[in-house]
Amino acid sequence: MCTSDSGISIIVCLGNPGPKYALTWHNAGFWVADILAREAGVSFKRAGAFDVAYMPGGLHLIKPSTYMNESGRAVGAILTARQKDPGNMLLICDDVNLSLGTLRLRNSGSAGGQNGLKDTIEVLKTQNFPRLRIGIGPKPEKMNLAKFVLKKVPKPSQELASVMAHRAADCALEVVKNGVEAAQGIYNGVFE
Repeated sequence: MCTSDSGISIIVCLGNPGPKYALTWHNAGFWVADILAREAGVSFKRAGAFDVAYMPGGLHLIKPSTYMNESGRAVGAILTARQKDPGNMLLICDDVNLSLGTLRLRNSGSAGGQNGLKDTIEVLKTQNFPRLRIGIGPKPEKMNLAKFVLKKVPKPSQELASVMAHRAADCALEVVKNGVEAAQGIYNGVFE
């Protein structure tokens, strides 16, 4: 694996720390981080506001040790520590507005109601960084949003959630190797 010409040298995967949240929808970003680390044969080490795994080719894989709504502090800390711009980072998070099985990769954009992404945008003072959203929706109509995203993935959805997380990991590596536009053509959209 190499950082290639994409300029992406940091992959930040959002979630909530601790075993209590490991299998919840809001931790879809962490699932991707764990897949990437396992496939590269590396492990995470605590580094202040985040855990970091050093991937081949100089790529830094990050899991904030803050809670989702305070992700910006950890993202700001890693960019400052590595002296990188937001454009050198791919951020990966869940998105309740996308149906389960959907990936959406963009170069920039709003938070779309995702609080970890919103906090990151506020801290960095820019929306201009690549992000990969992982569909976890739709939320049941009468269920509270916070309750839904912190709910454990139900058994009937686990296989598709796992396939989607592996596909997101492949997408992240494609972004690092060949850039956002190349990866969009392969991975954006719904798969079954």
